Amino acid sequence: MIQEFFDKTLGFMLNWDPLWAILVLSLAISLLIVVIYKYFTNQEEMKQMKDDLKKYQQKMKETKDMEQLGKIQKDTMSLNMKYMGKSMKPTLITFIPILLIFGWMNAHFAYEPLLPDTEFNMTATMAKGIEGNVTINVPEGLQIVGTNTKEITEREAMFSLKGKRGEYFATLASNGQEIDKKIIITTEPRYATTPESYKSDVFKTVTLGNKQLKVFWKLSWIWVYIISAILISTGLRKVMKVY
Repeated sequence: MIQEFFDKTLGFMLNWDPLWAILVLSLAISLLIVVIYKYFTNQEEMKQMKDDLKKYQQKMKETKDMEQLGKIQKDTMSLNMKYMGKSMKPTLITFIPILLIFGWMNAHFAYEPLLPDTEFNMTATMAKGIEGNVTINVPEGLQIVGTNTKEITEREAMFSLKGKRGEYFATLASNGQEIDKKIIITTEPRYATTPESYKSDVFKTVTLGNKQLKVFWKLSWIWVYIISAILISTGLRKVMKVY
């Protein structure tokens, strides 16, 4: 339901270059955080505490007396804790919405999709001590390249598959247990969870052969977001005089 909401409200960005989509989202999220921080904290008090922290830092550089230095460090820690405490309210307000947006971004910008009629791998990682074979069964539209039974080697069994555009569930069976793994084949920026963990005594994870998406140079979406968010937030705080 949440995924569908974000698909409807933010889905138009999936037609953009991933770099631009992430930069725009970074700007929007940073602006939201800075605005909420500005209006849910006493800015005069926050500015005073920041100024006092700078004074303490300067005193620590100039003080040679160890006893006096210890007192200044104690006062600095106390003031830092107070400053962090005042910052908690806006942080809590924005935490859940931002976490949900991050989940949506990770579902669309972390990997490249599995393309129609293109071979890809599915690797099952087994629990420690599990031996024997793993068998896979697939629905119509998916095709197994090779055999549908693989021997477990070094706790892994790997299958090669390909299929038409669509969403499927493949069933893996071994040592009396079965699990289902969702597979999405599309040209759109969508993919099933990979790797996916299972609460099973036999299967631990199943990983699909999606390649990691490099948004800019060799950077994944999260690093592009972090770097841009730091730069944007710093600029917004200066322009909006947020302390």
